[in-house]
Amino acid sequence: IVSQVGSDLQASDFYVTGLPFLPKEASSIRMHAGHLPVNSEHHGALFFWHFASKYAGDKPRTVIWLNGGPGCSSLIGAWAEIGPFRFQDKTTIVENNGSWHMFTNLLFIDQPAGTGFSYIDTDSFIHELDEMTNHFLNFLDRYINIFPELLQNDIYLAGESFAGQYIPYIARAILTKRSELKLLGLLIGNGWIDPSSTYESYLPFAVANNLVENNSVLYHKIAAQTEICLRRLSNETHVFDGACELILSEIAKNGAMNNHYPNKTTDRCVNIYDVRLDDTWPACGMNWPVDIEYATLYLHREDKSGWTECADSVFYTFRAYHSIPSIKLLPDLLRQIPIVLYSGERDFICNHWGTERMMDAMTWNNRTGFDLGNKTSAPLESWIVDDEPAGLIRTARNLTYILFYNASHMVPYDYARRSSAMLHQFIK
Repeated sequence: IVSQVGSDLQASDFYVTGLPFLPKEASSIRMHAGHLPVNSEHHGALFFWHFASKYAGDKPRTVIWLNGGPGCSSLIGAWAEIGPFRFQDKTTIVENNGSWHMFTNLLFIDQPAGTGFSYIDTDSFIHELDEMTNHFLNFLDRYINIFPELLQNDIYLAGESFAGQYIPYIARAILTKRSELKLLGLLIGNGWIDPSSTYESYLPFAVANNLVENNSVLYHKIAAQTEICLRRLSNETHVFDGACELILSEIAKNGAMNNHYPNKTTDRCVNIYDVRLDDTWPACGMNWPVDIEYATLYLHREDKSGWTECADSVFYTFRAYHSIPSIKLLPDLLRQIPIVLYSGERDFICNHWGTERMMDAMTWNNRTGFDLGNKTSAPLESWIVDDEPAGLIRTARNLTYILFYNASHMVPYDYARRSSAMLHQFIK
């Protein structure tokens, strides 16, 4: 994988000729990867990795995938979720039978600058969502100059977690400033979209999952903190709020101290990405899943640039104090393109209760929630994949919601084939 930041570059400069440990049957997968500049003043460049579609469809399609954080590499999505490969152990790579590249091109981008293999001067990390969007548009300009075929593709933006902020901002910019790109839809998994709904969901979700006992001392402590949080959010809209972040950490550290986890001690905490699991304090899920450990060993090689799953420097700088949450952008986007919101049933940090609360309160395309008029609502129906109940699905006025049974924050990690079925159903 070659870093390229100069001018007059061609697609061949980014061609990936091979990777260690790849199975022979994967040798035919065409890949391009490298860096493209987005901010010359502060030496900023974003890293991308493109996988060509395995099978030719009726039309060319590209899914642009972003992970969240902020500051978490999109190569997590490439190597542990929707990409062509999975790690079986530290030195064994196998094909992912639920890879999204079976019928779409995949473009993974490490952003904002400073994330994953992307870089920028250490005093120039970005702070706001508009800055992120500008860098992303700069990247797209550079990318299209080298790979103009992207303009002939149907484009879908997809991602998870804090990408629930990135994706609506980028989509709005593409639709208003980049009309030559054929953006046809968005897919957001376990998205951090509406902070208020998410923060408010933590306590009831914790009670429902036996992490906090109803009416206990801990319950009342968290309830009081939730009131403080919601008062702050009612006075001023934030993407993050320190008082609200205390709710999650309190539940993660002190919840389920009795019998939910048989070996729960004070040095362990709830895995905030999968409430069925626990972890060491203060990681609380950052040590999971093991595939990321394998990816880190693979990507962070001494003979290559260093790579980390999530960059603390980006996370603590990108606080978006002056950005409006992306929930404010969704109604106008839904007027123009379809959107899929999907949730893993066992995720805590961006749990489905918060997503459902957000959708029920949101007004789009002249109605609120899943109201169909005439005192009827869109039904919540069983979603079947491979002849098995995979979850629940609901659709109204360009918005589709899918709840994945027994899935975590990283739905495609748990159920690659089911996530692929979701994509296929959306884009066909």
